[in-house]
Amino acid sequence: MAYNVLSLTSLVRRKLKDNSYSASDILSFLNDAQSEIADLHEWTFFEALVEGAGTQDEYTFEQQDNHQVTNKLVLVDPDDSAIYKVMDDYYLPYEEFFERFPVPDAHDSAWPTYWTEYGDQLYFNCPMDKAYKIRRWYIRDPVDLDDNADVPELPVSFREALVLGAAYRAEEQRDNYDYAAVLQQKFNDRVGDLINKIVNRQNITPEVVVLGRSK
Repeated sequence: MAYNVLSLTSLVRRKLKDNSYSASDILSFLNDAQSEIADLHEWTFFEALVEGAGTQDEYTFEQQDNHQVTNKLVLVDPDDSAIYKVMDDYYLPYEEFFERFPVPDAHDSAWPTYWTEYGDQLYFNCPMDKAYKIRRWYIRDPVDLDDNADVPELPVSFREALVLGAAYRAEEQRDNYDYAAVLQQKFNDRVGDLINKIVNRQNITPEVVVLGRSK
């Protein structure tokens, strides 16, 4: 069986026992289910790497629109890419960061030490003394499904979870809350099984990233 919006729509209708159920509503529910699954775990399918240049004498950096959370942050010297600083151990929750550094631009420009994320911005504890390259490994939002031929970014092993996630939302729309709760529990169980399966595999072969000489 194909794995795309058209085939998923057919499976959702079969689950609902309603071959005339709105395709546009099912599409919306499939996107909602995909987003819900994406939020439940830091899946490798939504990992991204991006590099951009900071601005000298500025202490913020705008994140991508599809950004969820940063997993790894490295600042690279713009004059020598072999000199870099891994920033992972210097992350502070935003409450602690702003308590310690309420006015980052009150500090002299330097190579930043501490950082946080707030809204759509990265914040550093001081303005940058150079336009450092900011290399980030992050978890992004899934791409929305739009057309019948679109294939979910989640692999085919998530077919059942997507169908259940869309179906329980459809039953809620039809005010069948008891059956919706049954389908939602099946959805939760299936996603939980997938998380356990994938996490167990990932623990076998951890990935190590090496960039070069550290500052």
